[in-house]
Amino acid sequence: MNRRLPWSDLVEAIGEEHFDEIRRALAASGVRDLDRDAFLLNGPAAAVLRELMPDDAPADTVAAYSALLHMLYVTWARDWPLAFVSSDELRGALSSPRPLTHASTHPLVCYLQLPERLVWAEPVSGDPHEPLDGVFVIATREKIHVLAILGFRREREGFTTMEGAIELPAPAPVSRRDGTHAFGAVMPGGNAAGLISLVDEHELATLVMRSLEATATA
Repeated sequence: MNRRLPWSDLVEAIGEEHFDEIRRALAASGVRDLDRDAFLLNGPAAAVLRELMPDDAPADTVAAYSALLHMLYVTWARDWPLAFVSSDELRGALSSPRPLTHASTHPLVCYLQLPERLVWAEPVSGDPHEPLDGVFVIATREKIHVLAILGFRREREGFTTMEGAIELPAPAPVSRRDGTHAFGAVMPGGNAAGLISLVDEHELATLVMRSLEATATA
């Protein structure tokens, strides 16, 4: 799958030397990089975050940039582990009603690349739906934390992010509050086109976990 990856331009803009500075500072202070709060309190990480954000950034923008920087760093520190899932694997995996539990086959940290323009979400209520390119993942025995990359395309500068986290174990979503089936398309004509929609972080995290299970057993 020779698709462009969403971090290439960002890492070049930030500079890998800054990631090296963060790694040295984390090692010196004994901070585990998967701890986001401790990571963001690290001096070099905080400095990079300030450079990335506009001076007058609102709180939700600060949170989005913080999540992205942290996910970029932990995947960079592990040499960008990638996982891929096909359309057939994904559709089959989402049909499973089994509860969500951590399995040793899950990568602890990776970027899961999804089939192009298959999975869609509405990052902010009322905004246009956007396709997911993929999802940054941190999975532990107690929790899965994900950051989806939406609307990533060559002609656009930047992309949208959508974050989610659920404690494990957790039930698999079956139906939504409106009675429709989980993962069903919510855009007009979406079901006829075979699209998948995500309406909340539970569905997002479930899609990631099921995808990783499918790729591990393929």
